[in-house]
Order: sequence, then C-alpha cells, then structure tokens
Amino acid sequence: MFNRIRSWALPPTFEGDEDKNRVAALLNSILWFCIAAASLYGIFAPIQPELLLRRAVIIVPFVLVLFLLKQLVNWRYVRFTGTLVVLALWTTFTGSMLFGADYHNPAFMGYLVVVICAGLILSWRAAIGWSVFSIITNAVILKLAEVGILTPSATVTPPFAFWTAQAVYIVTATFMLSQTLRKIDEARAKAQRELEERRRVEAEREKMIRELESKNAELERFTYTVSHDLKSPLITIGGFLGLLEEDSRAGNQARFETDLLRIREAKDKMHRLLDELLDLSRVGRLLNAPTVTAFGEIVNDALSLTRGRLMAGDIHVVVAEHLPSVSGDRPRLVEVVQNLVDNAAKFMGEQPNPRIEIGVHEEDQETAFFVQDNGIGIDPLFHHKIFGLFDKLDPRSEGTGVGLALVKRIVEIHGGRIWVQSEGQGNGTTVYFTLPIAEQQVAVKGMSV
Repeated sequence: MFNRIRSWALPPTFEGDEDKNRVAALLNSILWFCIAAASLYGIFAPIQPELLLRRAVIIVPFVLVLFLLKQLVNWRYVRFTGTLVVLALWTTFTGSMLFGADYHNPAFMGYLVVVICAGLILSWRAAIGWSVFSIITNAVILKLAEVGILTPSATVTPPFAFWTAQAVYIVTATFMLSQTLRKIDEARAKAQRELEERRRVEAEREKMIRELESKNAELERFTYTVSHDLKSPLITIGGFLGLLEEDSRAGNQARFETDLLRIREAKDKMHRLLDELLDLSRVGRLLNAPTVTAFGEIVNDALSLTRGRLMAGDIHVVVAEHLPSVSGDRPRLVEVVQNLVDNAAKFMGEQPNPRIEIGVHEEDQETAFFVQDNGIGIDPLFHHKIFGLFDKLDPRSEGTGVGLALVKRIVEIHGGRIWVQSEGQGNGTTVYFTLPIAEQQVAVKGMSV
C-alpha cells in the first residue's frame, strides 16, 4: 500500500526523453507545493468563525482540482497539464485584479510567474506568447479602471506608469528566460546528437570486433583443416614413394604401376583441393558485375553442367515454373545451384526412383529458393556441420568437402542465408536459401531431366 502511494506521488518517467522527464518533475513539484500551501492555509490561517464555511467551499474544490491535475501528470498528459497549470495561474491573477485587487497588490506583478512557468513547463516560445497576452490583459484592466468600470487605484502614481513598469519587467524576464531555455534546448539537442553518434560508433566498433573475432576463429579453423587435409595426400605420396622404391628393386612391375596410380590419385586430390580453396578465397569479392537474371535460366545452366551425373544416376529433376528474377553475380549463382544439385545426386543412395525438385517457397514475406531430394537424408544432429569447410559426414564419399562451404559463402556475399531441413536417414533433404529478388519477374518454363 505504501509503495503504491509513493509511486503515485512521484512523477512519471519517460525513457529516452529527458525534456519530458524535466517537465514532469517540475509540474509534480509545483502541484504538491500548491496542494500543501492551500491545505495549510485553509487549516491554520486565522479567520472569523462565520467565514469558515466560505473558506472550505473555496479551498476544498481548489485542492481537488490540483489532485486532478496531478493524476493527469501520472497519466502522462504532461504538455496538456502544463498548459492547464499556466492557464490557471493566469486566471487566478486576472481574477484577483478584476475582483477587489488594486494596483499595489502583488497579483499585479504575478504575471511574471505566469511567464516563467510557461517557459519552464512548456517552451521558450510559449513564454513569449504568454508575456504578450499578460501585457495586453493588464492594459485592458487599466483601461477599464480609467473608464470607471473597475475601481481606480487611489495612488498618485498614474496607472500607465505601473503598466509600463510591469511591461518592462515581463519583457526583460521573458527575453532572459527564452534565451536561456533556447540555449539549454540547443545544448541538450547537441548533446543528444553527440550521444547518438557515440552510440553508433560504439555499435560499429563492437560489430567490427565481433566480425574480427569471427574471422580470426574461422582463419584458425581454416588453417588447421587445410594443413590436415593437405597433409593427407602428402603422407599418401610419401608412403607409396617408399613402396615404389621397393617395387623397382624387386622388379615387380604390376605393383609398381599400382603404386604409381595411387600417387597420381593423391596428386589429383591435392590439385582439386587447392583449386577449390582458391575458388573459395575469391568468393569474398564478386568478380562479375551484378545483373538481373531469371532464376530459371540459372537453374538451366546448372543442370547443363550436371547433366552427366544426373543421367548416370537416372535422376528425374523437376523445376517449378515462373521462378522470380534475382540480382547478383550470375556465374557464382550458377555455382550455387550446380553444387546443390551435384550434392543431392551424390547422396541419393539406393533410392529406386531418384528425384530432385527445384522451386521457390514464400513464408513470412520471405522468398526462399530450395533444392529438394528424396535421397538418404541427414540426421538433425549434423545439420549445423554440412556447410562447414571440409566437414564431410561420410569420409569415404567423393569430393573434398569444400562445395557446400562455397555455396554458403556465395549466398552470404549476396546478402542471403542458407539452411537445411531433413527428418533424418531415408527421408531426403531440402536446402533452402535466399537471394536478392529483382523487381521484375521473368517467366521461364520448368524443365525435367
């Protein structure tokens, strides 16, 4: 209960808006000061007994109005409440001038309070507006006194002198306050811009640090993996060179030819590995200018390059019609589809009716292309490994393990992402990837292989 009362009594907070926080705190202080002052005056100020009811009729509604304004502040109507407070102050001083106050009454100079509150609560522009309005109000009151509608001042000083003095006070206070508030606003805006710029630079620095850490970790993995995979053919070559020497001395021509063949195979494997690593290193920069190409044309080019493997495996390929156009490096995008189709054909297993489907899928306003097969599938435990460099799930399978890493790098260079879905062994695999979609679409008829 105490915490709820304390929370209600405190001003609301506006995250990221210091100006509203300042105004809310100032309004909260003004309202609680007025509530306390009115309550203490109503309770302790001396008064004739017959006037107690009259005081209660005035004080109680006044305090209730102040509590209502406090609730408006808690409801976060800060600007609206500030305007009501300034208007209430103006009405109070004006009422005092109209009903029983002479020109020696402090209410005559109370409009300075109106101007200052307008500047602090609202803005320096509001301070200027209320100063002009207050000066005009006093001019009207003095004129009404001169024509006899209000009781004239009994002082020998001409009323115009009072009005002139007040006008000078108000204009001076308004100018000083408006200049101060404007400089405060400018300083706050400058500080906010500098803070946002500092945050932006800090965010960019953190992003660069994370990227460098990621690249460094990738380089370490790359160095270890390359040294390991390049060492394997060298060990093979070294071992069979020793056997060659033995076979040569023994005159065993058949074994000599077999050993020589193994050395050539190891040499060819190292050559392919180096070529693919070189190709992977070049993906970091697009070698060809990006063009808008129908994705169906890219698929057709890729299928032409893999036709031999597809025909050898008697694999049926279905390509969806009306594929969207994409923007990017066309030869690299052909590599993406070629590697995915080649990988799907490679791991078709003993499927009696091998099938590969190429199409497009839209979900959550994202367009993703896919290459789907009904091959051996991938255990979900290994989904995160298939795009790693040299990460071959079957060490006995052909290839170097660079192909899917190359695909991932090309897709990411184009600003896309790639992922795999498979329910496990014997359930096939679907590889999804996104690419920049061009505005126009070119209809390319689907084809079957």
